[in-house]
Amino acid sequence: MTVKDILSGESEYIEFKQEVPKKSEVYMKTVVAFANGSGGKIIFGVEDNTLKVLGINQEDAFSIMDQITSAICDSCLPMIMPIVTLASIEEKVVIVVNIMPGSQRPYYLKAKGKENGTYIRVSGTTRLADTFIVKELEFEGSNRCFDQTYAAPEECVTEDEINHLCNRMYQYAVEHCKSEETSERICRPSKQNLLSWGFLVKRRDKYYPTNAFLLMTSNLFPQATIQCAVFKGKDRNVFIDRREYNGDIVAQLDAAYEYVLRNINMSSEINGLYRADIYELPTDCIREMICNAVVHRSYLHPSSIQVAVYDNRVEVTSPGMLFGSLRLEDIREGISIPRNRALVYAFTYMNIMEHWGSGIPRIIRRCRELGLDEPELIEIAGSFRINLFRFSDKTRVGKSTDKVRISTDKVRINTDTLHDKYKKIIHYTEEKGTITNKEVQNLLNVKDSRALKILRELVEAGILKKEGKLKGSYYKLK
Repeated sequence: MTVKDILSGESEYIEFKQEVPKKSEVYMKTVVAFANGSGGKIIFGVEDNTLKVLGINQEDAFSIMDQITSAICDSCLPMIMPIVTLASIEEKVVIVVNIMPGSQRPYYLKAKGKENGTYIRVSGTTRLADTFIVKELEFEGSNRCFDQTYAAPEECVTEDEINHLCNRMYQYAVEHCKSEETSERICRPSKQNLLSWGFLVKRRDKYYPTNAFLLMTSNLFPQATIQCAVFKGKDRNVFIDRREYNGDIVAQLDAAYEYVLRNINMSSEINGLYRADIYELPTDCIREMICNAVVHRSYLHPSSIQVAVYDNRVEVTSPGMLFGSLRLEDIREGISIPRNRALVYAFTYMNIMEHWGSGIPRIIRRCRELGLDEPELIEIAGSFRINLFRFSDKTRVGKSTDKVRISTDKVRINTDTLHDKYKKIIHYTEEKGTITNKEVQNLLNVKDSRALKILRELVEAGILKKEGKLKGSYYKLK
């Protein structure tokens, strides 16, 4: 503990006490809250309002330390073992009680019981945990996830329902590959994959859905929606537009992403074959923000994900505090503790997200590269929020010489400037119904690699779509 720590004041992880209270419950709530969260320190001998270091009587220091240790061990369930030490600040002695993040959550005051004695830390204050937070702490303490939990009292799922989900996931994964070669290596998920990811539970000879299966299919959870809105100015006083998306969570993600793109500034640029939409903000960052909210939110929390567009920022709010013992500085460094493991497995397979924990660092790095302000990460009212700041100078959007040029995945064909070789392929496909790589080679008198490159460009431009795999593949007009 340093003078700098003192001057920074109370926070999510530090609380000051002028003296050791006669009633231990005064600070025991904070002990429980730290154990249920990311840990923290209580410093006795510092005035919390003025941050003045008062110190404690050195002659009584060791007996006071023993009293604190005994009170904590006796008052909390499961038992919390504090690390109690002495520190010297401004030539005065203070007692530092270090509480580590607990692994047997929820922790609560023995005298009050679990329902009325479980506390959490919110914005530098200690608060009684709501029922749904207690439930989530129970999941953490037993190393379980809500999304991998059997969705009782649901009936067993049929083979057709399982195959339908597997097919949808496969098609989505193929469509969102970055290259044709990558798409050819993707295998269709099987029933065994869904079992291992936590989408299904097998009981005797029947398969039952978990919450993840329902979220990706019928999704009747009232809180599992995304609310989108555009506001005038920089606060929530005046609505310009609002939407709410429900249904399966992947469709929600896509709809919310498109909503943001429709409501931020965009220009276009012709570049050879393509006309590219150029947005003022990096579209990959917008999608990553919404994806993180869908995958990492608490589905026990009664609120919806909120995506808001303001004059100066795009804001995504995800219900639920940071999971486990994570702190804001941890996620900036790419450290991840997945709250919904089944969804993480599925979204990674479907090419919606990449590696665990890589999303936030990638957003921060991308904004730095483009000269945007660093995104703001905050915990607010039991939720996690990220703000992506827009340029105040809108004239910068779409200038070819400026770093704000972002080509989105929404690339359209510029039919007025089509090269003859592309027109030949299109006309051939219109006439024959399909075209193969070999036919392109003969039609244009080019080698295999060149034919593949041309076909890939037409697929990316949204003119052709690929059918089949490897040597049996062919292309049709979209």
